[in-house]
Order: sequence, then C-alpha cells, then structure tokens
Amino acid sequence: MQACKILVVEDESLVAMDMVDMLARLGYDLVPNAMGFQEAIQTIESNRPDLVLVDINLSSSKSGIELAQLLTEQYKIPFLFITSHSDKQTVTAAANTLPSGYLVKPFDAEDLYTSIEIALVNYASRDGLKSNAHNGLKVEGSLFIKTDKNFVKVKIEDILWLESEHNYIFVVTENGKFIVRSNFKDFMQNLPASIFLQVHKSYVVNISKVASFSNSELVIKNTTIPLSRNHKEDFFEKIKRIH
Repeated sequence: MQACKILVVEDESLVAMDMVDMLARLGYDLVPNAMGFQEAIQTIESNRPDLVLVDINLSSSKSGIELAQLLTEQYKIPFLFITSHSDKQTVTAAANTLPSGYLVKPFDAEDLYTSIEIALVNYASRDGLKSNAHNGLKVEGSLFIKTDKNFVKVKIEDILWLESEHNYIFVVTENGKFIVRSNFKDFMQNLPASIFLQVHKSYVVNISKVASFSNSELVIKNTTIPLSRNHKEDFFEKIKRIH
C-alpha cells in the first residue's frame, strides 16, 4: 500500500517547504523537492513520482513550461502547474503542455488536495484510462484506489483476490485490504485478464497467487476461497497456463 508519490518543483524554498508540509499532512508520499529544471529531471529519473507539481517560473535556465513538455512527451507523468500568474499568455502557454491541473497561488491545503485529486482523474480520463473514481485509476501497472482521504497506489501484481459483497468489492492485497463501490464487470476492466479470473459469484482471484487447489476450493495466503462448478473449467484451463 503506497500513497500517491509527489514531486514538488519550486524555486522559492519557503513556498516549497510550505507545500511539502501541506502534502505530508494530507497523507501523500513525497520525493525530495527540486528547485530547477535539471534537478527535477534527476529526481524524476531516480524516483519516478506519480504526480509532479510544477512552478511555471523557475530560476533555472529552463522554465516549468519546458519541464512540463518533457513530462507529457517523454515521461508520461501527470502534472499540475503551481503559479502566481493567471494572465492569458501564461495560461495559454501552460495549456499547450496538457497539464492535469492549474493552481494559482496563494492556496491552502484544501485547495491543494482538491487540485491533486482532480488532476489524477483528469490524467486518467485524458489518456483513455479507467477514470471512474470508485473503480480506481489505472496508471503504469498500478491502480490508484479511492479511500476516504485520497487515492492510494496499489500495484496490480500485489492484488491477491477480489471479494464481492452487495454493491462493494473488497480488494485484498499483499499489504492490506481496500473497499470500493463497484462490481466485478466494471472493476475487472482495470485488471489483466491473463491472470485475473472469476472463480465464484463472489470471488475473482489472481491466478499467479494460488498456492494449492482442489475440485471445490483454492488457497491463497492461507485463505480458502470457494471454486464453483460454473467456473471450474475456466480455472483449470488457466491454471495450467500460468503454472
């Protein structure tokens, strides 16, 4: 279980410290903030953040606009602009880089939180990814699952099984359990069909995590999961290919 990992690119140290403090209190994970273009690139290469907050006017030789272009074209990482400028020329130049959000200084923690959550949804929607907040946002082998507070990053490979109960799904992972308001049909669109399979009306499992099985049940992490007659043939066929 991992919170959304954020990089702050801001050349005013006091502003950067204030933003980092807000983000930490909001529950986000942080990588070392950067003050300029080159430092930001080095941090992105070594830490691979999930979201970048970019000040448009950096004191380095290259601006936040130029960094944003790289984020869009090369790194494919969502970002939102943090700026004290909202004039037409600046907004137009920023918009051309396809940001997922634009936040004008000064702002408070609530403004920051709202902008980040919307930015994640905007990025997923723009790139044709699954963007229903209940079902999660799929980005590069992970899902951002919506909790009461914010989006939490869950690696798809760490999901053990899904358990359906009424209009909710329990997402059981290596590191914890999450509950989302969804159904198997919608949620399964985020998962690779090659390893995830429904084995019962109430269960979908990660086939690669199965430790043992019989004609009527299977075991994952010492938990017994029922295997129904209707799904048995598909399970045995897929388990042969995976194992």
